[in-house]
Amino acid sequence: MAESHDQKIDYFQSLTNWTDRQNVAKFLKMYEWDLKVHKSQLLQYIDSNIIGKNIRVNTPWGSRKMIYADYTASGRGLTFIEHYMLNHVLPYYANTHSENNACALQTTKFREGARTLIKRYVNGTDDDVVIFTGSGSTAAINKLVNVLQLKEEKVRSKTVVFISTFEHHSNILPWKETGVEVIRIPNNKQGLIDEDFLQNRLKYYHDEGKKHIICSFSAASNVTGIQTDVDRVSKLVHQYNGWIFWDYAAAAPYVKIDMNPPKFAYKDAVFISTHKFVGGPSTPGILIAKKKLFTNPVPSDVGGGTVNFVTRTHTEYVQDIEAREEGGTPNILGAIRAGLVFHLKESVGCHTIETRENALVEKFFARFRNHPKVFVLGSSTAPRLGIFSFLIYVPFLHKYLHHNFICVLLNDLFGIQVRSGCSCAGPYVLDLLNIDDQTADIYTKFITADENGRLNEMPKVELMKPGFTRFNLSYFASDEEVDYILNAVEFIANDGWKFLSLYTYDIKTAVWRPRTIPSGKHFYQHHSLQTITYQNGTMEENNGQQQVELLNTNVPRLITNLSSSDDPIEEAKSMANNIPKYVYENVDFRTDPPLNVPDKYKDFIWFVTPKDIIRKMVIDYERSQESYSKPEPFRPRMDN
Repeated sequence: MAESHDQKIDYFQSLTNWTDRQNVAKFLKMYEWDLKVHKSQLLQYIDSNIIGKNIRVNTPWGSRKMIYADYTASGRGLTFIEHYMLNHVLPYYANTHSENNACALQTTKFREGARTLIKRYVNGTDDDVVIFTGSGSTAAINKLVNVLQLKEEKVRSKTVVFISTFEHHSNILPWKETGVEVIRIPNNKQGLIDEDFLQNRLKYYHDEGKKHIICSFSAASNVTGIQTDVDRVSKLVHQYNGWIFWDYAAAAPYVKIDMNPPKFAYKDAVFISTHKFVGGPSTPGILIAKKKLFTNPVPSDVGGGTVNFVTRTHTEYVQDIEAREEGGTPNILGAIRAGLVFHLKESVGCHTIETRENALVEKFFARFRNHPKVFVLGSSTAPRLGIFSFLIYVPFLHKYLHHNFICVLLNDLFGIQVRSGCSCAGPYVLDLLNIDDQTADIYTKFITADENGRLNEMPKVELMKPGFTRFNLSYFASDEEVDYILNAVEFIANDGWKFLSLYTYDIKTAVWRPRTIPSGKHFYQHHSLQTITYQNGTMEENNGQQQVELLNTNVPRLITNLSSSDDPIEEAKSMANNIPKYVYENVDFRTDPPLNVPDKYKDFIWFVTPKDIIRKMVIDYERSQESYSKPEPFRPRMDN
């Protein structure tokens, strides 16, 4: 009979004074194997407990199992965490800020326990505070900007802020809007922070001695997943007496966060978007920072819970930083849930996550590194998370598939949930797409309009905004799910252009839809709060889900028994083969909305339109039919 985990631990303890190293080594190997089995089981447990794991979504081409590949934007709920919240937290729920009744005391203990767990897992000390903020890293960054009082001229004029090219808008705009001097540190050839340039700027401002240095960098890009060596850069910044802040919005669910590693690699502050963790929906942002930063005499957000006493003429604020910077009734349940998801991450182990992430990155690049139609953004050799942003090239037209179309097609054909756009990292995306400022200004004219929908006589065409499609491969996903996602992306890279003929677009919103679905209509099942009723004395959803506007009679059926197949990839292949004939016989592109792009800007149209594809298909189909119908002028005699 196999030994239990506890038996193996007892065995190990019995060997502590034994000199037989061979037996010790044998045990260690057995214990390591046991840990691997435990971790594997835990990953399967997480995957199987994703809320909505087995739901199906309606698409124009039938029902599809939903596959979620958008964890970079937001995590998904976990059944076992929500069960804990339902069975252990909510029964005792009350407001915090009191310990004089049982429920308030228990809720306070839960919330402060979450804070303690998080602080422990990031190697926090008594010099660090953990502050629950509002909306992700965005709220955490804004909180610290306000704490630093940068909007005050006497502080602002003596401060310089360095940001990297990676930065999300949330780590650009809060600094810029204070009016402080902001310097953008470029990347090196590998796509990492150019540390030589950074050191040059650090030395300049340090030696000048007129401004205090703040560096606020991303630990990993939410576009490419490329990681920064946070400890090395932290040491460099501290050599010049600067403060180093790290935005862990994209990285926190996957990497170790260490506030206090040896020597000078400590972090002055980190920003965390806990909602991006698996199990993290509805959790608040988190600011973890050194106490020395909080010199503001008045809390950044004054209100209930921030004061000891208020009279008609006097206000005394509490001295405890965590209390004074969390004014008002907090997101209590979210903070408790944040503690649970941090505990889950720690239980999985950062080494386990890193090992799996590295394997997924290598698997992706083995498939797409040399694919002629897939342009993956960012270096393939830099250390990175399993976050991938890409464009699909259509070589015979020298243009790209629109990123929103790719996003829609992954949903419609395969049920895969991904994201498209610029991921709120506009400057970095312009770098990655190799778009200079002059070209960017032209595209800006199409997406910025006045109240009449025009700017400088240019019509608003949101469709012209460049972007990419992004997905991630989660460390707990099964190999089968990972392969399915990669197979779907590869199919669209090879044959996705054919499906353009079946879709159309809205130039103002850049939304794509099947051309047989009227504008403003949809085919997705959805619930609505407006359907809830209590007319029978209990909560009911009137008519359940709203009617699905699938328009079955209008959506083309391009393969036989479409809904009976269990393999969406094979269905898509069959559909792709049947599209040319269907388009030739049924599709009229003359009603497609015009792009309204002035002639002098025609060369800036970067994406393939349905009209481009339909024309090609009609011509190619006619030629193929001619070759079939016309007999050859002669046929050689075949003698035996």
